[in-house]
Amino acid sequence: MRRFLLMNMAAAVAFVCGCSTAVEDEIPVRISLDWNTHQELTRMPVQDQGFTETNLYYPRVKRLSDGALLLCFMNDHFGWDLYTSRSEDGGKTWSDAVLVREKYPAESTVGDDTMVYVNPDFVELQDGRIMLTYQWRYKNGYNDLPNTNINCGVGIIFSSDKGRSWYGARSVYRGRCWEPALLQLPSGEIQMYITSSQNVVNGLSCPRTVIIRSFDGGETWQGKSECDIHDNEIISYTRDGRFGYDGMPTAVILDDGTIAMSVEVWSGKYVVDQTPVIVKTSARENWKLDTAAILKNGGPAYPQKKQANKDLIGYGPYIGRLPSGETLLISNGLYRGVQSSWLLVGDRNADNFGFATTGFDGYWGSVDYIGDDMVMITGTEKYREDGRTRGKIHLMKGHVNRAMQAPRTDPELQAPEDFDRDAPGMWFLGRTSPVHAFYDFSYTDESFILSTWLFTDKLTSYSVENSDAPVIVFSRKGNVYKAVVAPSGMFEISVLENNSWHILASGESAAIVSGTVNDDSDTDTGFAAKVRIPWSLVGGAPSRSEVIRVHPALWSKAKSAEKHPRHWEELQGENPDDPSTWLPVTLE
Repeated sequence: MRRFLLMNMAAAVAFVCGCSTAVEDEIPVRISLDWNTHQELTRMPVQDQGFTETNLYYPRVKRLSDGALLLCFMNDHFGWDLYTSRSEDGGKTWSDAVLVREKYPAESTVGDDTMVYVNPDFVELQDGRIMLTYQWRYKNGYNDLPNTNINCGVGIIFSSDKGRSWYGARSVYRGRCWEPALLQLPSGEIQMYITSSQNVVNGLSCPRTVIIRSFDGGETWQGKSECDIHDNEIISYTRDGRFGYDGMPTAVILDDGTIAMSVEVWSGKYVVDQTPVIVKTSARENWKLDTAAILKNGGPAYPQKKQANKDLIGYGPYIGRLPSGETLLISNGLYRGVQSSWLLVGDRNADNFGFATTGFDGYWGSVDYIGDDMVMITGTEKYREDGRTRGKIHLMKGHVNRAMQAPRTDPELQAPEDFDRDAPGMWFLGRTSPVHAFYDFSYTDESFILSTWLFTDKLTSYSVENSDAPVIVFSRKGNVYKAVVAPSGMFEISVLENNSWHILASGESAAIVSGTVNDDSDTDTGFAAKVRIPWSLVGGAPSRSEVIRVHPALWSKAKSAEKHPRHWEELQGENPDDPSTWLPVTLE
């Protein structure tokens, strides 16, 4: 099994960018999304109801303790019914949806009305139950502004069979609100984070982020069976001369017990360009803030509350965490001027978010670790069908590429058909097309060794680079090098000089082809190759614990044609011109 650098690499290490540099607060993780796992759910049969739901919004997916994935969603941009679905195979297929909460005729302060449900999210509790929370509201009574805080609130419902059935629905909070989310602390305390829009100014919600707490498994909140706006605790509020902001909170617990919460910063009308932000509280403080001061002046103050990333103007954020401690943040919006659903990687302190990647353009998504060094991201997208605007759900997995330790060995090369593509370990690349590749590293006294596997149903190779070909770019002793290998086994090793690649060596490597090259009449599997890169070509003999920065890439061709365009893909989130942003490979 491949060994990785899971420690916080704050120790000074020498890496080659022309000098020896201390790498402080190194983030040894990149997320590499997998095009082949992308799903678009536009409809889902509903269990025991005799109909299929065709309007899907606001997805959240999380891995349960039994290994299954649980998805919750709603069926309109503003509600109205809530569903869940399970996957027993890592998200490849999904069960018929379970109708968890259904709208019904009711009476509110305006008279005849409809009770509707929106914004589902859930947590698996320490006792194994799943608690799902949601906003409830009277559809018309919500806009009866003098009475809005009694016509809206938050409910919970439970499952004791991992989401197959639900029971015990009830209201636990009353007040104008949106977007509840849950977190259970090691102490057993359950925290519910709410976008509170209890304050209405000139007909507009003036949101803030609040918390309510349960210390008895959800029986009471703030000591009551149902609490209200007078009981909540304000924990984040952004103010300017026009209005007040903050909402859509989610939170994780960090290694030291700190709670890190992501929120967006806008009001629905006014926009503040610092969104989204990360707000933290220590385990000891546990959100016991000066709420009167925050409401009056905004807060908490920097650095307890700060921008997630200066280049991101995003909304609908959702925070997650890897078992190794690194944090994840997904948000729709503009990253460096490009609109999409962006996934960023942060450090173990929920700081330094960067290495942004995207797989689809969506909003109102989530991210969660689903095991085997894989994450799953979700999002909503509107589309038109039969003259109607509907919602669909995007789902996509991402591989966790980690800083790697290269063993001192010359491994035997596995054939493509024997390679386990689902096993954690190697680096992965394949975000933008069906063609995907895996990368592994080792070394001997003579060579730096790349073992690689590329998978495609149409293997193509005319020259080394006019091929389906894995590529690595790596930095060593002040120089940048490139190694590329084709299905024929032919390889080239180059050095970067004045923005041009100069070939240092070429030859034939060990290669195993599964399929036929340049013949699109059959279905291929791919090829495996092992390239030994002589140290003498790339800076001389290695030293133990030497760090080499490596940036994976690949060439792919849609079909076998000499002049057909080739597609270039590289690991998104790293700067291809800055080796300090590339993952380190350390020689054992």
